[in-house]
Amino acid sequence: RLKDIIDLFLDSGIGKEAFSIIGQGKVEEVLSSKPEDRRLIFDDAAGVLKYKQRKQKAEKKLAETTDNLNRVEDILHELASQVEPLKIQASIANDYLEKKAELTDIDAALLVHEINELHGEWEKEKEIVESLTNDKQLAIDELKTIEQQEARLQLELQQGETELEHVHERLLNTTKELEKSEGQRAVLHERKKNYTENKDKLIEQIEESKQRKVQYEERLQLEKEKLVEAERAVAKWKAELEEKQNLLLLSEKDLEEELERLKADYIEVMNEQSANRNEQRFLKDELAQKIKKNSELGSGNEQLLSEREHFVNRKKELDEKLAHVKKQIEEQLNQYNTRNKQIADLQANYEKKQSQYFEALHYLQQVKSKKSVLEEMQADFSGFFQGVKEVLKARETRLSGIVGAVAELLVVPKQYETAIEIALGGSAQHIVVETEQAGREAISYLKTNRYGRATFLPLPVVQGRSFPGDKKNLIEADDAFLGIASQLVSYERQYESVMSNLLGQVVIAKDLAGANQLAAKLGYRFRIVTLDGDLINPGGAMTGGSLKQKTSSIIGRTQELEALTAKLATMEEKTWQLEQMTKEIKEAIQTESKKLEAIRDHGESLRETEQQLTSELRELELKGQSVNERLGHFDREKLAFEREEAEIRQRLEQLEWDLQEAQTASELLEQQVNVLEEKRKQQAVSKEELRELLTVIKVKLAKEEERTAFVSRSVAEVQELFEKEAQDLQEQEEQFALLEGSMNHEVDGEKLLSDRIEASRVEKDRLIEQLDRLRKKQTTIREQYEQVTSLKRTVEANVKSLTEQLTKFEVSVNRLDVALDNRLNRLQADYELTFEAAKARYQLKVSPEEATVKVKLLKRSIEELGTVNLGAIEEYERVSERHEFLMEQKGDLVEAKDNLKRIIAEMDEEMIKRFSETFTAIREQFRLVYRELFGGGETDLILTNPNDLLTTGVDIVARPPGKKLQHLALLSGGERALTAIALLFAILQIRPIPFCVLDEVEAALDEANVSRFASYVKAFSKKTQFIVITHRKGTMEEADALYGVTMEESGVSKLVSVRLEETKELLEA
Repeated sequence: RLKDIIDLFLDSGIGKEAFSIIGQGKVEEVLSSKPEDRRLIFDDAAGVLKYKQRKQKAEKKLAETTDNLNRVEDILHELASQVEPLKIQASIANDYLEKKAELTDIDAALLVHEINELHGEWEKEKEIVESLTNDKQLAIDELKTIEQQEARLQLELQQGETELEHVHERLLNTTKELEKSEGQRAVLHERKKNYTENKDKLIEQIEESKQRKVQYEERLQLEKEKLVEAERAVAKWKAELEEKQNLLLLSEKDLEEELERLKADYIEVMNEQSANRNEQRFLKDELAQKIKKNSELGSGNEQLLSEREHFVNRKKELDEKLAHVKKQIEEQLNQYNTRNKQIADLQANYEKKQSQYFEALHYLQQVKSKKSVLEEMQADFSGFFQGVKEVLKARETRLSGIVGAVAELLVVPKQYETAIEIALGGSAQHIVVETEQAGREAISYLKTNRYGRATFLPLPVVQGRSFPGDKKNLIEADDAFLGIASQLVSYERQYESVMSNLLGQVVIAKDLAGANQLAAKLGYRFRIVTLDGDLINPGGAMTGGSLKQKTSSIIGRTQELEALTAKLATMEEKTWQLEQMTKEIKEAIQTESKKLEAIRDHGESLRETEQQLTSELRELELKGQSVNERLGHFDREKLAFEREEAEIRQRLEQLEWDLQEAQTASELLEQQVNVLEEKRKQQAVSKEELRELLTVIKVKLAKEEERTAFVSRSVAEVQELFEKEAQDLQEQEEQFALLEGSMNHEVDGEKLLSDRIEASRVEKDRLIEQLDRLRKKQTTIREQYEQVTSLKRTVEANVKSLTEQLTKFEVSVNRLDVALDNRLNRLQADYELTFEAAKARYQLKVSPEEATVKVKLLKRSIEELGTVNLGAIEEYERVSERHEFLMEQKGDLVEAKDNLKRIIAEMDEEMIKRFSETFTAIREQFRLVYRELFGGGETDLILTNPNDLLTTGVDIVARPPGKKLQHLALLSGGERALTAIALLFAILQIRPIPFCVLDEVEAALDEANVSRFASYVKAFSKKTQFIVITHRKGTMEEADALYGVTMEESGVSKLVSVRLEETKELLEA
């Protein structure tokens, strides 16, 4: 096998990683590999590759062993959770079987005794019920006759009372109407009197208001005329006052102040004009100096501009290279991030799928375990009575004609399982047989082997029972009605008679309240079972409460097993899919990781290039910055001079303009001063006379304004009085018109009321007479009614007494009926016995009281046992045996795991030892070979992680002659190649091999280094035979023999060989 061949060559020097063939790829591997990958060269030289492979195999076996151990521990954990509960359940089941057998003997005998007692009581009380029923019927007939008479008299009384109430109500209404009309007439009379008095008063008030209104109107007109006259006087005096005040506005003092201001402005303008002429002369001198200095600065920039242009071109070139490298780095980084994210997503998905796989595996184990338990219970008929179980086991071998238990022949919907199980009770374990002969043979088989008892249902004999159609119609529309039990289950047509016999007259109801309603409608003659398992028996007895939790019902077991089988197939498929998906994701992660590593290596190479370009660009930028700063300095000085020159020219222009403006202003101010001087001399008006006249005008104006205000107030007051009087007059006239209308209306109303009062008095007298006549008639009828009512009460008391006695005895009979049914049903359901069979088989050996106490104690003991799993006895034995086997397997796996860990530790120790010794030897030899090949210098091998020799990488540093010590990556191409060759030769010194093929390893060396390389190979060939593939003359010169391939004709190769030693001897000869 290839694997065996690889193992054979491991550490022999001619394996896959050995140095029997060294090409440019091997040299490049030494140069470009990461320190961790370069370590493989040393591992091969140290002879640890075979240990690494063995370690990998051991670690793989360790992982497999750990997985197996985890699976075993999971299963053991699951079994451990089953063993102890099963042990307890098995103990409880044994205790239950013992107590159940004892309870059966005592309880069945007690039931037989109670049935005999109850039947005697039932017959006696049944006779009393019949006698009371006849007496009650006679009393009821008499009561009906009396009730008819009472109803007739009561109707007459009601009619009389109604008529009496009607007449009385009419009399009352008539009396009220009469009183109301008389009161209204008196009110009208009084109101008429008041209207007349008010009318006279209003006439007088209206006349007075009209007179006052005319007076106010005349006064208002007079006051308005006064107001107009006063306002005209005020306007006249205001105009005159304003005219006189304007004459005083321009005074002598104002003229003096204006004259002084103009003289001051004139002096200021003259001073400013002198200052501007001085500044103009100074700026012209400074402008001449700036022009001269600016021309001197222009000559110093040409050399700096030339240098800057050179730097700009070089920087542009470097920027383009750097941008290209950065773009490549960005692309590599994006690829790296994308790959890394893909790997992270894959890893997360891997962990998720792995977790799902383990969960599915665990759940699959649980389903398998549960299915296995159900199959064993199904095969062992767990849950069936002993006799039934033995018959079912023997039907394939010893007994014929056995169809199966009722529970096996039914398919029950999940929601009806509890109801059907309660409805069937013990009948679920009845065995259906093909003939009576088959039933007899089965009973004989049970007796012979003392296997217990069972009930058999021969198909030809058992008669079906259907639910009466009229009864079904009564309950079909009720929401609580779900259906007849036999119609809610599925079975084969041939078992119709059996199923209808057992379930044909059982009603399935939604809940207990609904079941009570259905039972009442059916007269308490049928069994009714609810979905929760509550039961109403014929006669009305109710059974219910909490049900014991069962692991698996014998009715639903087959369906549950089919469901588990389907689920198991689904889970196995899902588990396999998850396993495949996990493997695929893991392989994808490994592939992507390799691609990510290649991207990272390429990125690191680009980073080194970027650093070199950045360094050169930074140096160039510093030089360019210096040139720019000097140019900037010149530019700033030139701009400053130019800006100052422009500012001086602008200031000179402004000064010229200001001088012209000042000249014009001075001339204008001089003219204004002359005008004011002339005006001051001409002003000769007397100011005192004007002031006295103003005082007189102000006094007159104040008097007129006061008179105007007074007249305005008077006008307002008169206007208000006039408007108020006009409003009062309007209201009085409206009130007078309303009063006239009311008086006319009251006269008409008084006449109508008088006619109505007379008619009401006549009607009142007639109704009083009719009311007396009706009262006498009602008295006669009420006396007859009271006599009939008294007789009725006597008869009703007799009926009530008979009813109470009859109810009492009927309840007693029903109670006895229910008690008998309950006990007969218990015999059938609990012990599968008829009364006759139980009476013949069981005899009460103690008093009924003692038997009752004993039964209660046994039932309480059984109840205290809780849920009993009879299949736990055999299940406990099976699970215990499996648990012990797996514990042995766990011990073997733990021991194997410890051995593998010890072996791995020993191999790690051996690899560390071998690697350390070999690395030290190669390191020393490498230093010697390097100096020999380079003719000096020094080199060293450095471990990247000396504290972990199993994973540490190996770095190379070297200092060729005349250079400083630096990393291998920073050497020139030829130096790097020769260093790598030196390392390979150092390894060959420590780990000699029979032969070595060198394939153009010196291609990157210059002629001097080729000569040293060839000389070294020549010297080394004394220990190892070399086959060198080369195109370098220096190498060929040192060879012992040359082999070449020529092609003299197209497509025809020819091998040519020359032994140089023989050629040399021939030449010398």
